[in-house]
Amino acid sequence: MSSSLLTRMDIAPAEPELEGILRRALAGEELSVTEGERLLQAEGEELGALVRAADEVRRRRVGEIVTYIINRNINFSNICVGNCKFCAFRRSPSDPDAYVLTLEQIMAKVREAVRFGATEVCVQGGLHPGFGLENYLDILRTIRKISSNIHIHAFSPAELDHIAKQEGLPIEEVIKTLHDAGLNSVPGTAAEILVDRVRDIICSKKISTSRWVEIIKTCHRLGLPTTATMLYGTVETPHERAQHLALIREIQHETWGFTEFVPLAFMPYNTPLWTDGERSPPSIVENLRVHAVARLMLAEYIDNIQTSWVKLGSLGTQLMLCAGANDLSGTLLEENITRAAGGKLQAMLPRELEELILELRRIPRQRTTTYELI
Repeated sequence: MSSSLLTRMDIAPAEPELEGILRRALAGEELSVTEGERLLQAEGEELGALVRAADEVRRRRVGEIVTYIINRNINFSNICVGNCKFCAFRRSPSDPDAYVLTLEQIMAKVREAVRFGATEVCVQGGLHPGFGLENYLDILRTIRKISSNIHIHAFSPAELDHIAKQEGLPIEEVIKTLHDAGLNSVPGTAAEILVDRVRDIICSKKISTSRWVEIIKTCHRLGLPTTATMLYGTVETPHERAQHLALIREIQHETWGFTEFVPLAFMPYNTPLWTDGERSPPSIVENLRVHAVARLMLAEYIDNIQTSWVKLGSLGTQLMLCAGANDLSGTLLEENITRAAGGKLQAMLPRELEELILELRRIPRQRTTTYELI
């Protein structure tokens, strides 16, 4: 790192440890979990240095382009057998606002997406106790009746595991069957924090860390790319956040199947964690740390770091674009899960996303699910 860059980054000379970590990151060296943990506790001038380093690595890896996708969400049911304490979306079958979309309703949503110019539909739902493989195949077939070209990004590792359990099938057979029916990629949600101590507290019925890794690697081996996510701001420590990032990096080193990394700030309102009075949303400082450290720890492995306007709002999203992020996700058209936990935004038009990018003097570009520029 040049001395001029060090000056611009305002690295406090009294903190040689942090300066040394940032030097290593800017030299392209792989950061350890311990180093990631240290950066995830940066404050004040240290935080400024961290953010500038992440922005510099972003510039070197992907340049000034900020991408987005025209897509829509389809949450086909909120009925779920899970018990996730961070979730405000889940309902039991007897709840008055429980729902399951009909195939006709799904068809109408896909038609609307196609008319809007969407290149992707993102399809996820609760772990419905009555849903088996055929129900998920019906969803895929319904989408394909409307469009043979639209990219189907669907069914998290938790949903794939649910199907396998319902049918008594190996996970590989489930994934192959869905892939053959038109599934193009898998959202790497249900990751939360990939440390079982945390999972035992916030989602004890959900798949374990090892099962999530197994399913993701199976998707990659079978030719299905996935995203990688991290839900932060519940009960995890900085060390566990760094462990999560290191595990994502380890998987990518083996499979190269991740298209992007998506930090997801915990939205507490209406969730069991909120009603217990245990948690508030992550602060702007936490958001900056997580996005910046993700950029530095995943450098050389995952180039695309996404920031969520649904969770962080327009200004928060712009700040993350200055802290290592280079992707704005998509238009979504209809966002239900974060909205149930207090999120205010549901949809953004392409021109609105582009305005956010242009205000930062960056270059907006529409992309496909697999990051080909349109």
